[in-house]
Amino acid sequence: MTGRGLRFRRANALHTSISAHPGAAAPSKVDINMPYKLQDSDMHFYRSTGFVKLKNVFDGETLSHYAPAMSLEVRQADKTPRQQDPDYQQAFTQVQNLRKQNNMVAKFVMGQKLARIAAELMGVEGVRVYADQALYKEPHGGYTPWHCDAFYWPLATDKAITAWIPLQATPEEMGPMQFAAGSHSHDLGRHLEIGRESHKLINAKVQQGGFKVVSEPYQYGEVSFHSSLNFHKANGNETDRPREVFTIMFMDKDMTLAEPLNEYQHLDRDAIFTVVWLTTGGGLGGGGIDSNSSGELSRGLGLSCGDGGNAGHSCGVVPQPQASPSNAYVDGLVGQQVSLSKTLI
Repeated sequence: MTGRGLRFRRANALHTSISAHPGAAAPSKVDINMPYKLQDSDMHFYRSTGFVKLKNVFDGETLSHYAPAMSLEVRQADKTPRQQDPDYQQAFTQVQNLRKQNNMVAKFVMGQKLARIAAELMGVEGVRVYADQALYKEPHGGYTPWHCDAFYWPLATDKAITAWIPLQATPEEMGPMQFAAGSHSHDLGRHLEIGRESHKLINAKVQQGGFKVVSEPYQYGEVSFHSSLNFHKANGNETDRPREVFTIMFMDKDMTLAEPLNEYQHLDRDAIFTVVWLTTGGGLGGGGIDSNSSGELSRGLGLSCGDGGNAGHSCGVVPQPQASPSNAYVDGLVGQQVSLSKTLI
């Protein structure tokens, strides 16, 4: 342990702050693959509260390299008049799975750095990308109601996590994330769809249960991670600038699909799944994702499902391509992954 970052010596201190761990010095070049050193306190904090915020995950050069591609896809996809949107969508310009449309975004999504952090926080050997999503909160856009992500995901376990990546410094008046610390261990309304009424119900349970609601500004380059079971919200954007955020949802590489519990989970059965990072063979140093001479991926890409099939594809494990001695990481495989992943379910 060093003197830097999150160090909490009393259990109740875990519910008072999400001050970010400073990490290593910010890199001087675009970097989406180099390991980020998590402290034991970071992992303890995440497992105790259901979230953690980390400092210096990315430098400005890296974010400014990828953010324009994200913003381009958001601008092209945003065709809905704001006055016709439901309450939740009024807070956002919300675009899902940009990686399927833009190779630059796909490279960022498939970067090793965030995937490795996600795997280590959850204590799993590897992760798959469940989805990515841009959440651009318009100037003076409204609040984001209380909710937990698991309501929307047809997954068999809680080994799923979201990386929340602001594309600018995000002060309090811009509406950063707010977390109910420890709520991942309590059902405050996991069956509730996001909206005004559910916000009231969950907010009452947060207050009655004495959960600490934690909100802090994000510095440029900070990234937070939260469990699919953590209840979170955000205030409105009171500034004249959009609050631009990109999110990536990861799940345990061994995740199986559960019987869908609502219409949203049925829709998500068609999501694309890809292995991003594996500890097998030494993780980033000796494992990761390989390619063979035909450009196929060579790690476990199968996803078993619980109800016998979906979208015209048979369930069970997809046949595995043969491993290659090379250690080419995903930056060189984005095109193949996007096309190959459609056959995985």
